Amino acid sequence: MDTVEDLHALKPLLEDLDERERAILELRFGQDMTQAEIGTELGYSQMHISRLLTRLLQDLRADMLP
Repeated sequence: MDTVEDLHALKPLLEDLDERERAILELRFGQDMTQAEIGTELGYSQMHISRLLTRLLQDLRADMLP
């Protein structure tokens, strides 16, 4: 039940992301691609993808806290 509530809370936050951010999350968690694979797909370095993912996940976690 907690997972359903988390997904419900996460949906509007994901809708607020820009296209690149949504694509990175989709490739990483939806298609289980590595950071290097995502970088190749989107034309960024693995290190840049790592930084973007870290920031995205931190922001999403912070926004989900009460």
